[in-house]
Amino acid sequence: MIERADEIPFGWRNAAVEESQRCRAALAAQDILYFVNNFVPKDRWRILAHYLEHTSFFDIETAGLEYADPITVIACWHKGEMRTFVEHENLDEFLTLLEHVKLLTSFNGASFDVPRVLDSFHIPELPCPHLDLRWLCYHQGLRGGLKEITCREGISRPRDLQHADGELAIRLWARWQHFNDAMAREQLIRYCASDVLLLLVLAQKLVGDSDLMGEEIWNQLPEATGLTPSSRPSAQLISTPGMFGEGSPSRLRACRQVALPDKKDNQRVVLAIHRDNSR
Repeated sequence: MIERADEIPFGWRNAAVEESQRCRAALAAQDILYFVNNFVPKDRWRILAHYLEHTSFFDIETAGLEYADPITVIACWHKGEMRTFVEHENLDEFLTLLEHVKLLTSFNGASFDVPRVLDSFHIPELPCPHLDLRWLCYHQGLRGGLKEITCREGISRPRDLQHADGELAIRLWARWQHFNDAMAREQLIRYCASDVLLLLVLAQKLVGDSDLMGEEIWNQLPEATGLTPSSRPSAQLISTPGMFGEGSPSRLRACRQVALPDKKDNQRVVLAIHRDNSR
């Protein structure tokens, strides 16, 4: 556009040339956030097309549908590998992963997943740019939920997950928490990870990537870890003091509300963890 600026109508010429220069500078600096913030929604698929190889895909599950219900599982496809994070085990490590993500994508994440992550970890914003595939689909005429869209596109999940949904995810977590059902835990992680793989294939379709994965994509689902009910980890706070000592951002971000089951009356008790009890 800059080389052929004289072909642009005079009234738009300066603004168009200046924006082209800013886009070129952002492209050279790998400033993905600039494009996310400045491209109109219907053109944001171009960001995904250009940075697909650098894109990470994620999904979360929660203990219920209320806003205060905690995150139970997070799955993220990052640099060709599926990473999974489970409450009371390693959920806080997702924050560390985010610091290495160049572009994060989700489905309906702008309305659900991202606000839940920010609230759960008490952080003001993500450390990386985010794209919501729901709206990329919308502007390409693909309407409905993730499973509905991918089903119409001929993408089928493994047989044991074909009818799994968010309601089942809540029940699976409850079985793991209240009955130490290790199989429920494994199924929940597989379900969350399967949605992330659906995102990956959907993204490839949206940008016309010819290197689409076939049925072998489901080989990327997590395998059973071999946990038995008696080996269930106990709730603990995972934090690293870092260079700022006791006031490090990582430590403060990890001081969040953790929901634990009350075995006496089967209700949740919310424990606010503010400091290391060993101090």
